Amino acid sequence: MRKLLKGGAALAIAAVVLPAQAVITPGVYTLHNHPDGNINPPPYGLRLDELYDVSGGLDSFSFDFDHASSSMTMVYNDAAGTIHISGTSYGGRDIGAGYAADAYQGVYTIDFLYDIGVQGVAGDDDVEVDAATGSNFGTIMTPLGDTFSLNDVSAGANTFRFGDEDNDLGHRGFSGISGWGWLAIDGTRFSQGADDWLFTAELVPEPSSFALIGLAFAGLIRRRR
Repeated sequence: MRKLLKGGAALAIAAVVLPAQAVITPGVYTLHNHPDGNINPPPYGLRLDELYDVSGGLDSFSFDFDHASSSMTMVYNDAAGTIHISGTSYGGRDIGAGYAADAYQGVYTIDFLYDIGVQGVAGDDDVEVDAATGSNFGTIMTPLGDTFSLNDVSAGANTFRFGDEDNDLGHRGFSGISGWGWLAIDGTRFSQGADDWLFTAELVPEPSSFALIGLAFAGLIRRRR
């Protein structure tokens, strides 16, 4: 009986700590920069070109999800059919190796809700938003206190996708879970640049998972005494 319990505890720990593959689980995800951003560096998880028209040319604004001042999360609720991306991100006007030292550099507040068209990808375990342009909305508030509206934009198949592609090898060279999708600012998409999400995501373990690990270790310790 003791051997059976010990084996069961070990299996429980392995099941929590070592998932076999990337599966889209409902819950809270911490968001990070994607390594394959087209204007990286600086690295980013969101790009909004022409958020402000500063120079008269192409002004790229990017947002560093891994900066010390950033805290970006995504909540996927399959029962409600929603994806909620929100938090704060450090960012600014991207000038190559970093941000321009101007009033646009600082912490931005981001809030976006997909509640139309959230569904599983046919024949795959990814999640997508199958909706027409302008079906889902959000906002971004800048360090200057200005608030811009955001809406999703259809790229043909969807406006947003979350997962690791049909082949389970990952999106754009990243083998884990990524999120990518297209946006418009105040109803307008700037055709000469890019306005889109491109981030990686890490599932935040539920408290029950930590409790399971704790109970398993506690059982092993008690049996050794």
